[in-house]
Amino acid sequence: MFLVSSILYYPWMKKTLLLPSFFLVSLILFSSQVKADWINLTGAETAPNIAEIYVMDDHVKVQLEVFVGDLETFAALVPDSWMTEADEQRPDLEQRMHEFATQTFSVLDEDGKPLPAELTLVEPRMRIDRQSPFAGMINPYTKQRIPDAPADKRVVYAEIIYPFKGKPEQLQISPPLDESGKAMVTLGFIAYHRSVPIIDFRYLGQPENLNLNWRDPWYTTFENKNLTRHHKYPLMLFLYVEPRQVRLESLMRVRDIVEMTNFDLSKMGNNAAKLKLHDHVKDYFLKQSVLNIDDTPVNPATVTVRYFIVSVTGLKPVDNPSTMDDASMLVGVSRQYYIDTLPQRIQSTWPYFNPRFDQIPLVEIDPAGPLPGFISQDDPVIDWQNQLKKYHEPVMRSQEATTGWRITLPFIGQKTFFNRVPNEQQAMVIVGDVLENLRVAYLEKNPAASPRQLEKILTKDHADALATELSKLFAPAMKRGGVGEVKSFADLTIKDIQPISEQDGFRAITTGSAIIQAMHWGHTDQLQVQFQLLLDLVEVDNQWRLTDVTVIDLKGSK
Repeated sequence: MFLVSSILYYPWMKKTLLLPSFFLVSLILFSSQVKADWINLTGAETAPNIAEIYVMDDHVKVQLEVFVGDLETFAALVPDSWMTEADEQRPDLEQRMHEFATQTFSVLDEDGKPLPAELTLVEPRMRIDRQSPFAGMINPYTKQRIPDAPADKRVVYAEIIYPFKGKPEQLQISPPLDESGKAMVTLGFIAYHRSVPIIDFRYLGQPENLNLNWRDPWYTTFENKNLTRHHKYPLMLFLYVEPRQVRLESLMRVRDIVEMTNFDLSKMGNNAAKLKLHDHVKDYFLKQSVLNIDDTPVNPATVTVRYFIVSVTGLKPVDNPSTMDDASMLVGVSRQYYIDTLPQRIQSTWPYFNPRFDQIPLVEIDPAGPLPGFISQDDPVIDWQNQLKKYHEPVMRSQEATTGWRITLPFIGQKTFFNRVPNEQQAMVIVGDVLENLRVAYLEKNPAASPRQLEKILTKDHADALATELSKLFAPAMKRGGVGEVKSFADLTIKDIQPISEQDGFRAITTGSAIIQAMHWGHTDQLQVQFQLLLDLVEVDNQWRLTDVTVIDLKGSK
């Protein structure tokens, strides 16, 4: 959907016509606003049998979940003590594991010799819940139905160690195969080199060669190009053009951002280095991140630096980066520029490229949706142009008081006499307008301008306290460190309408739901909340203003 609308809005960008699968998946994620950061469409994470493979410095560790219906294939792992009847002809554990390493689940070294296998743990368990939200749906690429996990959750869990010597350049991993070379069971797997994920969950249906990069595990890859991970690029860029702000965000590996900003990581211990790096990066981008907004150079108002690791569901925030391996970590930098209205053009030249890649993925996100593309060393310019045809700037609603008896006097204007409490229908209109105006006011990110917007809705007394209470609903903290925005309200109801003594106003309890959203670093954090508010509203110069608010209840699910 967004691909079509983006081409309509951006007809000159030929890059949109040739999109790799990375960006096609990005479009699906942005358009569907899914709850997880990244959704695997293969269904491999719900396969009956699961293998998690870890390549460490001197061994390969395999964690197997064997479906009870496939135990016959993995019979070598079953302890003698589990047998209901003793079998004197059954090989001992050492013999069984030799056969397992050569015939069932084998790991071959670069000379084609199977590594020995040592069983370190085996026990009955219930399978880990890796339910896919797309299970039962049709994969848009393969046109096949995405399978669900077996209804029977019983598995045999086993840990097997395959030791090796030296640093092999290649390993081959093979599932159980029949005489014709076909996989005997359906096996989903994921692989890591040290702490770095090599792939997302995929099916292991044949022997696969793994090329190991011991200097930098980020670049360890399978020869099979279908076996890869969603965050394979070491550097990604995202330009957000939103009401009241523009954000240029980057995701970079620690090694790249150290090189780009000329930070000497070697002179300090790990804990001190990460703290210094955070401050160094923030200072660097505050000074070096000029955007040309409508031909005017603008420095960022704020810079936010966060650390992440790549997980099976997307980016996972890291609160204590000193404990993490640099090879698996990404540094997210968000530069924020305040605007009053959507500009006509934004330009910036990106200064750094990874030596292994002459292109950087770039996604531009504006009210029309995401537009993926690339910048390159030959053409390093980020260039967004406003081609929105139906966009309207968010503005506050005019919500004049509509209760009581009114008369228009010459030279004075309209006056209210015999004010009265609104009925339920009137109160619903008043409260709906006030909530929508609060939503628009909280779009303002500039701390100098935000109070002026709230002054149009709040009474001057206790304005700071009211803003603090309102921020629980209108500006909550999100999991990636951003601040959420209310996108829409629904299911509003009102009850217990009461007059406010000695004031022209009323008090009421309002309940409803709201969609809260924050977009950062190519991902959407979305929260649906149910709320209950106690509102005090008074009429001031024929306008309804909020004089007090209490968030009685606020709960939601991501």
